[in-house]
Amino acid sequence: MKKIFVITLVSVMLLQCKKENNSPVSNVQEEEEHLDYAYGTHYQQTMDVYIPEGVRDTMTMIVMVHGGSWVSRDKSDFLAWYNYEKQQGQFALANINYRLDTPQTVPIPMQTDDIGMAIQSMEDDFGIRSGKIVMIGMSAGGHLALLYAYKYDLDRKVKVVINMVGPADFTDPSYHQGAWANIFPYIEAIFNAPYAGNENYYQDVSPYYFVDNQSPATISGYAGMDTIVPYTNGERIHQKLQQFNIPEEYVFYPQSGHVFNQQDGLDFFWRARTFMLQNLQ
Repeated sequence: MKKIFVITLVSVMLLQCKKENNSPVSNVQEEEEHLDYAYGTHYQQTMDVYIPEGVRDTMTMIVMVHGGSWVSRDKSDFLAWYNYEKQQGQFALANINYRLDTPQTVPIPMQTDDIGMAIQSMEDDFGIRSGKIVMIGMSAGGHLALLYAYKYDLDRKVKVVINMVGPADFTDPSYHQGAWANIFPYIEAIFNAPYAGNENYYQDVSPYYFVDNQSPATISGYAGMDTIVPYTNGERIHQKLQQFNIPEEYVFYPQSGHVFNQQDGLDFFWRARTFMLQNLQ
């Protein structure tokens, strides 16, 4: 009798194991990559998408936003970072192009709308719905990443922003005196508005004015020899985030220009990635 019981028990366990092994694990999907994937109808609304093997509705998404003064360049600027993250296989990646500014348009909200469309495409077309997003941007892309995260991300999905020399406050007095004052007429032309008499408009497109107690963790890098974006923008966003007790880090490179030198660039990359991983926990 005992022998029959043991055989029966083992048979039940084997059948159960066989049943479990044959059960489809439908929420784990294979690795996937699409280059120049169209997330909109405009020819510039494309992105490179990489998704590692895994459960997509719990996967963090990294969105990369290139610079180029809102009027030029493309997603190839982030190719090295994209390839590094692809090799790590931890996160879904969206390295985006967006509609570049023309004399007939203004960057905001056109380009922040494109960021939102790219994120929506990642959710709808690829199932990346965890609500955990990291924004990475450089120069104008840093401005767009900050502004999208602080102002336009109404559902608070962005958890971390990595900002490299992004214009954070167009009302910063440094922008309107000394060498940087020679740059600001170009900004006025891009945004189709003179600064004088339109200070409220420039507040409305400055991420600085949208920091609150729910803003995402932010790491920013600025440079002492930058002749395009004043490093005081970094100091101002650093102080504003501290006022609201937001996890943040401000990194200043006195010997770098608007594009960090190789040593400072590598240093910021590793600092930023460590900061990202810490604040995604």
